[in-house]
Amino acid sequence: MLDSDSLKRAQDQGKADHRQFQDIGYTRITDQIKKVPKGSVVLEDGSIIPGYPSIARIQALDPGLSKQFAGPFWAEEKMDGFNIRIFRHGEQVYALSRGGFICPFATDRMLDLLDEGIFQDHPDLVLCAELVGPDNPYLEGHSPQVQEDVGLFVFDMMEKNREGFLTQSRRMELLDQYALPRAEIFGRFTAGQRPEIADLILRLDEEGKEGLVLKPEDQGQRAKYVTGRSNTYDFSVTGQGLLDLPPEYFTNRLLRMGLFMAEHGQQQDHERLAELGHALMLGLFRGIDISRRQSRVGSLYRCRFNRRDSADAFIRHIEETGGDRVKVYKGMPKRQGDYWLLEFERVHQRMTGFLNQALQGGRQFD
Repeated sequence: MLDSDSLKRAQDQGKADHRQFQDIGYTRITDQIKKVPKGSVVLEDGSIIPGYPSIARIQALDPGLSKQFAGPFWAEEKMDGFNIRIFRHGEQVYALSRGGFICPFATDRMLDLLDEGIFQDHPDLVLCAELVGPDNPYLEGHSPQVQEDVGLFVFDMMEKNREGFLTQSRRMELLDQYALPRAEIFGRFTAGQRPEIADLILRLDEEGKEGLVLKPEDQGQRAKYVTGRSNTYDFSVTGQGLLDLPPEYFTNRLLRMGLFMAEHGQQQDHERLAELGHALMLGLFRGIDISRRQSRVGSLYRCRFNRRDSADAFIRHIEETGGDRVKVYKGMPKRQGDYWLLEFERVHQRMTGFLNQALQGGRQFD
């Protein structure tokens, strides 16, 4: 627990930020305070929603598995989506972003995606989940499991005011008891079963999926290992923002791709190499086409809300956090069937400037 004086000092030092969402006030922890990690949220009653920790990746199954896991571990699917933590406060269920903002979109859609009855029986429970699908307003691209709107996949559980996660057995028990939507759990393995893990990751690779999260039974340090094609897919959906992403975004994925192909004997797989080259250029060609049509380069997002005021709150949120890069289309949100539809664009400012000058015949110095 953090007392009010500690929170006040943290705010004065720029390590915490007080926010208000509808009727709930909360404080985001933006830099670790004592044992409370970054991304945690302190509610007005003093209870803490723990931040979700970063998970390191391994780049090679051999010797990565034996080096990282002395005992058994569970292999679960890593989903390509938006990380949220779901909790109940009073009579309302809320969803937090990784950075500790209450997300108006995810909170609004919980009614469609989750049976909230679990919180009646377990009021201190925090569900860690991935919001996945093409109508996700945060990410370009999506996992193949959800082809329309959004879906929810629970992959971890915490409790308020407690460090760490629920044990694997307890989490699986609650997943089954409440029929919660879940990331797929492939089973329990040891480092000696490297061939079985390799077969599994290659199957996920062929299916165009993201990869694996490996979790020890003792709830110690986890690791993630991604498929090769997940990197190719990232290139294909982000290339139009080539200059607006840090160079490491692309070089890290090239390195991951090279290491993956080398480990699995794919160095001479010319079809995969051609896929990579195509993906690298696809987004750039898309950006050039968009620039020619509208003199700016951006990525279009769409999402649906149950309530108009939730859509309005989300607009305020993205304008606050995205500044002049966010362009909400005229007439939004608008009623579409049972939902309020919101369409908006995140403008790639550096790419816009570069292509405008290049396509208009301007001079550029390398």
